[in-house]
Amino acid sequence: MSSSFMSQEEIEKLISKLHSGSKDPLTENNREKLSGSEYEVQEVKFPELTPREPGEKQRSSAYFKDIPVTLTLELGKATLTVREILQLQKGSVIKLDRLAGENALLRVNEKPLAWGEVVVINENFGCRIAEILAEDDSEAGEE
Repeated sequence: MSSSFMSQEEIEKLISKLHSGSKDPLTENNREKLSGSEYEVQEVKFPELTPREPGEKQRSSAYFKDIPVTLTLELGKATLTVREILQLQKGSVIKLDRLAGENALLRVNEKPLAWGEVVVINENFGCRIAEILAEDDSEAGEE
C-alpha cells in the first residue's frame, strides 16, 4: 500500500471519534498525528473581487449576432397513443388543442418568446409577431 494513504489504525481512530460524539474528529491532536511529511494543510487565498469601472468596455451585442438558435412555431399540441400513431397514414387529420386562426406560440431554444399569426408568403409559411411575451408571461406559455 502506498504511503500516501491512511493506515487502518488511523481510519479506525477517526471512526471511533465520530461515533463517540466528537464534533470535529480532526482536532489539533489528531491533525498532528495525521500530518506527517505527506500531509500539508494551507489556507487558500482568493484575490479580492473588484466592481467593474463605469467607463470600462463591455462586450457589444454584435458579438452574439452569429450564435445559432432554434426557432419553433408551435401551432398546437395533441396527445396520441402509440396505437393511434401507428394507424396514421397519408391524409390522416390530427386534432390540435388550438382553434383555427388562433395565434401560434413562437419559441426560441424551447423558451416561449412571442405569440404570432401564421401567414403565407410566396407559397411559404411565415409568422407575423402579434405580441412579445414578458419574462414572467413566458412561463405561462409552457402549458
